[in-house]
Amino acid sequence: MRRYAMAAALLGLMLAPARAADKAPPACGNSGDPASVVQAQVDAYNAHDLTAFAACYADAVSIELLGSGEPPRKGQAALKEDYAFLGRMPEGFGVDIVQRTVNGPIVVDHERIHGLPDGRSAPDAIAVYEVRDGKILNVWFPPRK
Repeated sequence: MRRYAMAAALLGLMLAPARAADKAPPACGNSGDPASVVQAQVDAYNAHDLTAFAACYADAVSIELLGSGEPPRKGQAALKEDYAFLGRMPEGFGVDIVQRTVNGPIVVDHERIHGLPDGRSAPDAIAVYEVRDGKILNVWFPPRK
């Protein structure tokens, strides 16, 4: 009987993290899985929650529009300024992930915007994220054309 109780306790300990992960995704900064961090920022983006969205990014984040000739935008203040529009978007606005590729700390998403106001559209985009220490450190957006 004692051996069964010990085995059951060990099994419970092994399964507990999986059950907890099923209930809530890991918070940004608390996950070693780059795909989970990027998904958390996608979820915050779709919820129009700028605070949760920014929490997924490192303090020294760098966001670069490749091929634009513009310097990268750096830091949390620039990130929050650039994404402040989230609070003004209609409820149905968000992004769908068409395809995701993960290679170590790099996550590449093919993204499709949905829910723009009538008459407005946006082409699909590719976003390349580098995740370090549970936060997005770099984002590169290749040209859309």
